[in-house]
Amino acid sequence: MQWDVIVIGGGPSGLTVAAELAGAGARTLVLERRTAGVQSRAGTLLPRVLELFDARGIADRFIEKTREIAPYPFRPTHIWAGFHPIEWKHLETRFGFTLGLPQNLTEEILWEWATECGAVIERGAEFRDIREDADGLEIDVMFGDGTIGTRRARYLVGADGGRSAVRKRIDLPFDGHAGTFRGIVVDAFLEAPWPSGRINVDNEMGWVRGYTFGKGVTRFNIVHRERRHAPRDEPVTLDEVLQCIRDVHGTDYGITSYRWASRFDDQMRAVPTLRRGRVFLVGESARIHYPSSGVGMNFCLQDAFNLGWKLANVVKGVADEATLDTYDAERMPVMRRLLDSVRAQCALQFNFSPEAVALKRRMQAEFIPLTDVQRKLVLELCGLEIPYPSDAGSHPLVGYCCPDVDLMLLDGKSVALTETLRQRHFILLDLEGFGRQFETLDVRGLPVTVLQARVARIPAALEGVKGLLVRPDGYVAWASDNTVKAGEVVEQLGKWLRR
Repeated sequence: MQWDVIVIGGGPSGLTVAAELAGAGARTLVLERRTAGVQSRAGTLLPRVLELFDARGIADRFIEKTREIAPYPFRPTHIWAGFHPIEWKHLETRFGFTLGLPQNLTEEILWEWATECGAVIERGAEFRDIREDADGLEIDVMFGDGTIGTRRARYLVGADGGRSAVRKRIDLPFDGHAGTFRGIVVDAFLEAPWPSGRINVDNEMGWVRGYTFGKGVTRFNIVHRERRHAPRDEPVTLDEVLQCIRDVHGTDYGITSYRWASRFDDQMRAVPTLRRGRVFLVGESARIHYPSSGVGMNFCLQDAFNLGWKLANVVKGVADEATLDTYDAERMPVMRRLLDSVRAQCALQFNFSPEAVALKRRMQAEFIPLTDVQRKLVLELCGLEIPYPSDAGSHPLVGYCCPDVDLMLLDGKSVALTETLRQRHFILLDLEGFGRQFETLDVRGLPVTVLQARVARIPAALEGVKGLLVRPDGYVAWASDNTVKAGEVVEQLGKWLRR
């Protein structure tokens, strides 16, 4: 059997791109080397990713799972470079909160979702080699018993992490720098003793953030002034953890044991492109960096959502191959901005000299609370500060994520925009009101849903907009402030779709 797409790696980004592909009808196989789940690792889901999950009808699963850890799971604030609070109220979204969910639980939800969508997942299957011919790709796979088999596909997605075998096999550079300091992450057996369930402290001894991460478990992220230069492979001991927390917090909270601990560093490396022929990279297979503000997995998931619907449409024959070029064109600038943000945050956050601490205190008191600063930072944390590329003369909305709005339909029902995206279709919104401007438009056979609606509580960005084309990932593909002729819409759809 030839698969449409094979995904190497069953982590969050691999499972998400597989669900997007399979849910749109592409024959999708995931090959996962691991036979058991991961440790808790990443533990943060941010508003933009929750909007995307809602656009597929599964955001509630993450909220419900987080409630098993914290009865009230909604964290209305976040951090940037250790500064707190960064308030999600400055982001126009219904999902104005952070969820603190261990990666292993996130993966359980995504595994279930990908399977429901029709993806086939093989555990204990390790990617070994790839060959391209006129008909597609042949992939060598080593199974748990040591045997080698082959699988065929039209396209391959590498989602196999920072040590990506796919990236190495297609010979993409992974330039950057080795780690310059190290931190510790530890999941301690402790019922979080703070009223909000979390605390953030930094001073001349270092930085330690603590927050509820399970029933009777508190996660601590630690960068200690002296221990930040410990060898990367030195085992983390309980004595070291307690001393670091005492030095910064003044107490070790009576911790006597932990379930998991690891060192991490600020190594930063990235590829120059996300595509080579029939092979694509998503997530950490394309970049690694210090996990500043816990955003890394969220950007990985956004890669997957960007690529998935495009690749599915090409496989199904409703989009040209050229559509796939937009994946690199759109996500590479976002990746570069992310890495710039990480560099800036590390430079500021982990300088513990008296002068740097004084600077941070002044920034915390005088600048971080400013509304314009808050708005800038929430967009940066969600990867929304710059638009995707657009044609000259495009409406100012094009390339930006569409505001999270509610729509009043002609039958009187009110739906969130994200709900209309659950079929992975483009949504063509007629907001003009009286002209029925898209009535003669023929979209049969295309992944396009046409809706006449009124926007409830119109945000400033949509004021005066009469026609709007929203992509399956929630970004604006086209907008107009004028009454539109059907021919103009056909032209805009033609940039993304074909019959």
